[in-house]
Amino acid sequence: MAIWDKREPPQVLALVRIGLALVLLYDFLRIGQLGLVDVLFAPAEVGGFPDVKSREPVPELYRWLPWEVGTARLAWGLMVGGAAALALGFLTPVACLLLVLTSAQLAQVLPLGDRGIDMLIRNVLLVLAFSGCGRAWSVDARLFGARAEVPAWPRHLLILQLSLMYTMAGVQKTALAWTPFGDFAALYLILQDPSIARWQFGWLRDWFPMTQLATAATLVFEDSAWLLPLVYWYRHTRTRAGRLRAWFNRVRPLRFWLLLGVLLHLGIASTMALGIFPFAVLALYPCFFHPHELGWGRRSS
Repeated sequence: MAIWDKREPPQVLALVRIGLALVLLYDFLRIGQLGLVDVLFAPAEVGGFPDVKSREPVPELYRWLPWEVGTARLAWGLMVGGAAALALGFLTPVACLLLVLTSAQLAQVLPLGDRGIDMLIRNVLLVLAFSGCGRAWSVDARLFGARAEVPAWPRHLLILQLSLMYTMAGVQKTALAWTPFGDFAALYLILQDPSIARWQFGWLRDWFPMTQLATAATLVFEDSAWLLPLVYWYRHTRTRAGRLRAWFNRVRPLRFWLLLGVLLHLGIASTMALGIFPFAVLALYPCFFHPHELGWGRRSS
């Protein structure tokens, strides 16, 4: 389709590149600060947690390199260096692929430590490697020249990825607490779990209707994500006839959906100890905007 063949300024993808790189950099620097590099990534034989010997097959990281803490520290260093290079836009495609491969190896070393957000980040990095995101606000732009336009398909692909992620998150919320039959009590119950809640939320019993509203809003937000491709298609074909198309382009419900998404992730970040998840997802939100909407380039159909 023509929508996949379009070209656009690279600044939006550069924003995604920088935001995601900074989140990754913080995550691995924090691991180093807490002294967890050897514990998480070194084999059990040298004091780490992973039982690498039981992996079948043995991860390539320890098939090619010695079974020692130095190898774990090397992998950590590659993640930190790759994230820094990505943030600076230095050899951007190489940095993306380095991060994907190293992260995949660490996932094999410690499968229990491979979070859903890590899988999403690897998917995004693969797209960014071929996107031209390093052609703006980067060392690459200085060394090899900036580009006025890059392919639009990587941004569209990231939108589809987020649409799928949110849709599946909604589909998997099958517990009664997410429904009227369970009084929409899901978020209240989650915030009473000390392993998840960032603070003590016993006082929420007096604000239970507020948590019910937040639970219902979360479900509506995620269960409507499958409409994202339709919304963008209607925007792309806005000159065509059709009442539903005209309504979507007049009301622009995407604005309200994105606002709800931002509030959702800020709420998660402030109330739940879920690591980098809310920040990594928010780092991808610029992809929902055409560059002209943020002041770069001209409007395209």
